[in-house]
Amino acid sequence: MQAGKLNKRVTFQEPSHSTDAGGGMIENWGNDLKVWGGFRPDRGSEAEQNGRIEASVGGLLRVRCFSKTRLIGEDWRVQIDGEIYSIESITNPDQRWRELHMVVTRGTLG
Repeated sequence: MQAGKLNKRVTFQEPSHSTDAGGGMIENWGNDLKVWGGFRPDRGSEAEQNGRIEASVGGLLRVRCFSKTRLIGEDWRVQIDGEIYSIESITNPDQRWRELHMVVTRGTLG
C-alpha cells in the first residue's frame, strides 16, 4: 500500500456501555485510535421509511494492518472528515495482514 494514498486522518472509536441512574443503558464511545487511511466514497442511497425519504452515504476505507487495527470490530465507528460512519464489514483482502478494507456508511440507512 502506497503511503500517499493514505491521506486522511481517521479516528476509530470503540463502544462501551454504562448504566444510568434509572437503570437504563448508555452507550459511550472511547478508546480513540487515530491512524492514516484512504477513503473512497462510492455509493449513496435513498429509501422511504415511515413516510419520509432517508438517505445514507457509504464508501471504502483502507488502513494499514497492525496490532491495534486488528482489534477494530464492526461494532466500532470511525470519524472521517468530521463525519461519523458505522463500520459494516472488515476484510483482509490479500490474506497477508498488510491492510484492512472497511465498508462504512453514514446516515440513517444501513
